[in-house]
Formats: sequence, structure tokens, C-alpha cells
Amino acid sequence: MKSSTPIRRQKSTGSATRPGAAQLISPLIFILATIALLATVAAIYSPALDYQFILDDHHYVGDPRLQSSGHVWEYFTTFVWAQFKGGPACFYRPLFLLWMRLNFILCGMSAGGWHLLSIAKHLMATICLGVLVWKLLRDRAAVLLAMTLFALHPSHTESVAWISVPDPLMAAAILGSLLLYFRYADAVAGSGKASRKGRKADRASPWQWLIASAVICFAALLAKEAGVVFPVMILALTLVMPIGDNGGPPTHKFRLLGSIRLGLPFLAVTAIYLLLRWRALGEVVVPTQHLPLRTVLLSSPATLWFYVKVLLWPVRSRAFGDSIPTDTFSLSGVLFPALALSCVVAILVWSLLWSWRKAGRDLSERDAIGVHRALVVGTLMLVLPILLTLNLNNLVPGDFLHGRYVYLPAAGLALLVATAWRLTNKNRLPLLLVAGLAAIAFTVFTAKQEGTWKDDLTVFTVAHEIAPRNQPVRLSLSRARVQFALRLDEEGRCDQRSPFWKRRPGSIRTSGSPGRASGSVFSKSTICRKPSSRCIEPPTSPTSLASPSNGSNCGQGWDSVRHLSSQTSSFL
Repeated sequence: MKSSTPIRRQKSTGSATRPGAAQLISPLIFILATIALLATVAAIYSPALDYQFILDDHHYVGDPRLQSSGHVWEYFTTFVWAQFKGGPACFYRPLFLLWMRLNFILCGMSAGGWHLLSIAKHLMATICLGVLVWKLLRDRAAVLLAMTLFALHPSHTESVAWISVPDPLMAAAILGSLLLYFRYADAVAGSGKASRKGRKADRASPWQWLIASAVICFAALLAKEAGVVFPVMILALTLVMPIGDNGGPPTHKFRLLGSIRLGLPFLAVTAIYLLLRWRALGEVVVPTQHLPLRTVLLSSPATLWFYVKVLLWPVRSRAFGDSIPTDTFSLSGVLFPALALSCVVAILVWSLLWSWRKAGRDLSERDAIGVHRALVVGTLMLVLPILLTLNLNNLVPGDFLHGRYVYLPAAGLALLVATAWRLTNKNRLPLLLVAGLAAIAFTVFTAKQEGTWKDDLTVFTVAHEIAPRNQPVRLSLSRARVQFALRLDEEGRCDQRSPFWKRRPGSIRTSGSPGRASGSVFSKSTICRKPSSRCIEPPTSPTSLASPSNGSNCGQGWDSVRHLSSQTSSFL
């Protein structure tokens, strides 16, 4: 062990001047390219400025706690849907409520203003990722590569065009906390080198960066529950790459004690968060359903494979999925997804090992440390949030597959891709060209999929097309059509309808649970005589929609339908 250390340092020192470490683009080109990227992302999502409030947006903009001042403390003492009867008592996100309150102060009931701030939220997360990549890799082209792949990824259309998604806020906080943590790590390393050389260390205490990192970690926890992955990331990072110098190769005891010591501030804020959550919800973990462990385990391969496709093959929208738990073993539902996952995991592990060894062999000590950090952080950001989605008992029953859950994993994947590119000595420009083609494809897919989120009827029409067996989606589609027809009825536009669909056989029925009602699902939406209008026919009962006779009255059957519409709530 002792003899291998100087040999490695000699190789690293000699490789510091290799041409592969040279910057491909100048600072000016980098700044201009970054501005152009951010402007492109804003332009792609600019149609959202004309979109309506959708899904849970209606609950937020109608929340009295957000519409008036004096309720900020309630954000920290109650759950998200506390103001609505029958709302699920499982979400505790006070920082996100503060963000929504800021939206209301700045924009009022203007949907365009809320969407503008949602786009800004995504741009902020993209910038945080770029700063983190620069901190770790010190390569301007790698920074642009990671920012481009992340910002333009089509899976983000749900997180950007739907203003009620807290993932960008949480991701920005986690990325910012990582930056502060690495600032602390560099300060500790600098202090150690200064003391060994007999120089005075920096007056500023490095612990201030660690405390600041823990505070931002607390903010991530308060934005969304998935922020709980960050303390785990810090513990794993300090175990793999301990900070400090004990005079020789770090022992297992040194790694463990160092990990615990550095993890204490993050464990402390996590404990405070769990206490606040317990005070607000009555318990730390609030299950939404009670599936047996066997069902959860058998459903895991298909669930993980769904998110692999979201990340690696975003050619079509996967904002929704056919969320059907698997109760029995099958080839198509369990074995084949498990085999496909095994191949993906094997490729990922091989790539990580190759990158780790190549960085230690070819780069200087400082550059190798940055690459190793990027590999660890990128892998943890990619894997940990997706693993949280396997706990189906904490997700919406029948609707637990959503593309928005890969927002932070997409940042981890972009970081890993940029790191692998940083290590390539040959073919760097051809690989950048391939990345540019991928970015163009991402731009096309994003622009196409973004239109899904313009209004409730479009959201659930598309959702039903991509997930026809998703029962909450089918019910919400019926509700959206009924609400649209009611709006036409109130505007006196009944003469515009000209339906061309037929009722799909069967209906969704529930046993009187809160927020659920029966309703019919249709294979196609209806088109009114005016091209800009889409409607359904006035039903004669809550469970079916009947075609009217000539000159039928729009008011027939609407009383029962209004009751159906008011009782049905998605909370998706």
C-alpha cells in the first residue's frame, strides 16, 4: 500500500500537461453558448405562457392560505391539502407552499405569470447543475454538454409546463447544497496542505460551508419528500472519498468515523424535518395504500424499467403509465424487465469502473479527485431518487408511474455523460457532434410533448392514449370532459356540438370513497362545429352520456353531472 502511493502520484503529475486536458472552447464562447442555451430552453417552453391552470394547480390558486398573508406558519404545521376535505394527508412541503405564495404575490390569478416562474425554476436548476459540473470537472465543454442534455430532456415537460411540480425546486436545492459541501471539502484540503507546509491556514473556518450546505439540504427536504436522499448521498460520498488526511491510506475506521462526523449536520436537519412532519401529519410515513411486500417486489422490475425508458428513450411522452401492480410472476411483467435492467446495470457498473481507473491513471491528482466525485455524485443522483419510487404504498394508488420522478436522476445522468466525455482523449469532437444531434432530437421531442399540458382536457386525453389502463386517468378524463361541457353549457354554446365518438363499454365504479365517483370513458374526444371547440354531449345520467335528439335541451341531466364533477378529484 505504501509503495503504490508515490508511483500513482508520479503518473498523475506527469499526465497533468496532456493535450486531452486542454479546453475546447474559450470563456467568451462558453458564456455566449450558455446564454443561447438558456434562451433556447425558454423559447421552447414559451407556449406554456398561454396555457391554463391544470390538475392540482386549481387547488393551489384557490387555497386561501396562499391568497392572503398571515398563513405562513400554517405551511409548517399542516400538510399540503389540509384546506380541502378529503385531501390526502401525506404531503408535507412547506417550502414549496412558500414558493407558491410568492407566485401568487407576483402573478395573482395570471396563469401566464405562474408558468413564467415555473420556466425560471427549471433554468435555475440547469444553472446550478452547470456550476456543479464546472466545480468537479473544470471543463467548459463538459459543462455545456451536461446543461444541454439536462435542460432539453423531454421528460421535463411535465415538471416545467405543470406549475404544481416541486421537483425543480428540490433539485436546485440539492445541487446548491452539493456545491457548498465541495467548497467545504476543498477548504479542508487546503488547510491540511497549508499546515503540512508550515503556512497559516485561511482565516475563514471551513465549517461555515458545511453548515450552509446542511441548511440548503433542509430546504430541499421542505420542498419535497424525495430530498431525503441527500443525507444518504453525503454519507455515501464521505465513505467512498473521505475528507482529511490521517497521515496514510484511510482505514475503514477512519472512513466510518469521518462519514459520521461530516454527516452529523445533515442528520440533524433531517431529524428536525421528520419531527416537523410528524407534528403536521401525525406520523412520519403516511401510506396511501397497503400492498403486500410480494406485490411491491414483483412490481419493481417493471417500475424500474419504465424509468430507464423515460431517461434513455424519451421519444414519446411517459408522463403517465399503466400503473398496475404485479401480483404474480410472469415473463413479460417480471422476468424480461429484470433481465433488461440487469444489462443496463452491468453497462453502468462497467462504465463507472473504467472511468474511475482511467481518471486515476491519466489525470493529475486534483483532476482525478474531481472526476471521482462526479462519478459518485452522478451515480447517487441517478439511482437513489428512482429507488424511492419502488415504495408503491407511498404513491397514488393506481397512478404511481410518472416521468417527472426522473428530474433529479436526469441531472445525475447528464453529469455522468459529461464526466465520461471528459475522460475521452480521442474522438472528443465527433462525440460532441453526436451529443449535438441528441440535443436537436430532444428539442423536437420536448416541443412536441410540451403541448400536452395546455389544459385539463388535453392532459387527460393524451394520458389516456399513453396509459389506457390507468383508472385514475380514465376517471379524470371523464371529469375533464364533463367540466368542459358544463362550461359550454354556461356559455350557451350547445349548438356547436357534433360528436363523432362512441361510448367505450364499461365504466369505472367505486364504492363511495371520498373524491371518487363513477363515470364513462370514451375512445375519442368530441369535436364541435367550431374548430377551436371540443365538447361532449349532455348526459342523461351520471354514469353514461347519451346522444341527444334533435333540438334537445342542454340543461337535461346537468344537475347530476355537476354533482359528479364536484365530487371527483384527481390529486395527481
